[in-house]
Amino acid sequence: MSEVNEKNFYIVATAPNEPTLQVKISGPYLTEQAAMADLTAAIDEALGIDPSAKDYKYSISYVESRKPGVIQHMAAHA
Repeated sequence: MSEVNEKNFYIVATAPNEPTLQVKISGPYLTEQAAMADLTAAIDEALGIDPSAKDYKYSISYVESRKPGVIQHMAAHA
């Protein structure tokens, strides 16, 4: 089993009325290009989970974490 990088790229959703509320919705990605390639699909999936996701601001962040994004977490437990 390969070691998971501690620092990776994630697609992050930021609440429109609470900028400190950020949720990793997708990732981890090893490169920013991989995250960019998946950005539209990740937003579409977030909208399928919660229609209010249309109000969120989406960005790609390079953060330290070993936990999967919400979409990967939900897929693993479906």
